[in-house]
Amino acid sequence: MDDSLSFESLLAGAKKFAGLALQAHRDQDDEVFVLHAGLSIERLLKAALANTNPVLLMETGAVKDDRVLLHFAGLRPIGERIRTVSASAALARIRSAGWLPKDPALDELIELRNGVVHLGPTDSDSADVLATFGRTTNTLLAHLGLDPVDYWEAWKSLIDISLNDQLERVERDVKRLIEQARHRFAERIALLPDSAVQLLQEHAGLGSIPGFPTEEDGLIIFGHVTCPGCENPNAVVLLTSNQLGRASRTERRAAYAGYACSLCSLVLPTIEQMDAAGMDVMDVDLPLLAMEKARLDSQVTELMTMLRDIQAQNDAQAQELRKSAPDTP
Repeated sequence: MDDSLSFESLLAGAKKFAGLALQAHRDQDDEVFVLHAGLSIERLLKAALANTNPVLLMETGAVKDDRVLLHFAGLRPIGERIRTVSASAALARIRSAGWLPKDPALDELIELRNGVVHLGPTDSDSADVLATFGRTTNTLLAHLGLDPVDYWEAWKSLIDISLNDQLERVERDVKRLIEQARHRFAERIALLPDSAVQLLQEHAGLGSIPGFPTEEDGLIIFGHVTCPGCENPNAVVLLTSNQLGRASRTERRAAYAGYACSLCSLVLPTIEQMDAAGMDVMDVDLPLLAMEKARLDSQVTELMTMLRDIQAQNDAQAQELRKSAPDTP
């Protein structure tokens, strides 16, 4: 039989496409993610069939052809590439064998993959597709007696986060973003010496970060905090000065306008995402000038309010005096 149809070859192909799919998901390339996730699932489905009996890889119409039957049985190779069963048919056989349950989400993943191949629509929530991809793969790995750690390698934590139903949606999404940021940073510094990495972190600035908020009402204050994805101590937190007040916890949360790291490209547009990332707004290091300005602005506001109150009281007293004063002839 063709070596490309062996269990080992199909499993290796499934693992390779799984890694490519997760890289594409990290880079927010949904089409490439769906394509490679679908290919990975297809290879793993066929690996499971080949592990039981390579004949299960045959298309139904080819069963009557003895040459093809003997080829898949490994008895008399034909010497040419032969079509195997389609992904949908392989899935149907896997389900008939009881190795995978019915799962509409998996059927949708296969359809999405076919849509990419044939230029059809591919709209879907990539986070949900990722969970389906991880869940299906882990079920097949368990059937084959394979260790998910060996299969997913560095992506294992990302898959675990995606399949953790105990986490709230925002927390799960943020943890996944952080894990992807760690992969992105590791990839960027892979060939750099430690001294260069430290220099990068010490001098990291805002840089060009897709999705970083740039337009807010009022003056923007740049604070700094340590990044949970790459430990960059100069990740940026944006705060609007007109809501910062005395920079209390409540005022900092109200003033929050976004977070981003230029080293691993982690972006958190909302304060809820910052909470889910385990960061505290009180840990944001604000420039002394900004802190002093916030203090002075707050004092000026209080003073102006006091002056308005005094003026209102004076006006009221003057009006009372005019009413009580005797009329002059």
